[in-house]
Amino acid sequence: MRFPVLLGVIATVAACASFDGRSLRAGASTEGEVRSVMGTPALEFTSSDGSRNLVYPRGPLGVQTYIASLGGDGVLREVKQVLKDDTFYRIREGLTREEVLHMIGPPGETMRFERSATTAWDYRYVDTWGYLAVFSVTFDDNGVVVSKITRRIERSSRF
Repeated sequence: MRFPVLLGVIATVAACASFDGRSLRAGASTEGEVRSVMGTPALEFTSSDGSRNLVYPRGPLGVQTYIASLGGDGVLREVKQVLKDDTFYRIREGLTREEVLHMIGPPGETMRFERSATTAWDYRYVDTWGYLAVFSVTFDDNGVVVSKITRRIERSSRF
């Protein structure tokens, strides 16, 4: 009875080992290897120079999104986790929905505000200090960023 349980734990740990693409090597791993290790991306973006970004949100309520950047030759440049304060600081009024998608991938949740004619995209993440937080970016009906806010999700000691 213990052997199947141990085997299940080992399989789970092995599956999680590639969750962030850690086993991939920048400058050596191919796009095929990235897809084999990380799976099918939620989004793909191709630049005019032939380089590509493969976007891997780990959710729907996950707190990480990884972007695997590939050169025009199909070789991995880097894999980075983008749901973090440093990335959110670069999001500013005037950016478009498409630019935000390229920076941090698809939102975990969206909400429409009819009275202000805006839509908010929410991203759960772990902030710099280790707290669970939500980053929210708001777009007008033209798809342009009009505001952003971050709030920590406080856990009550009663629960």
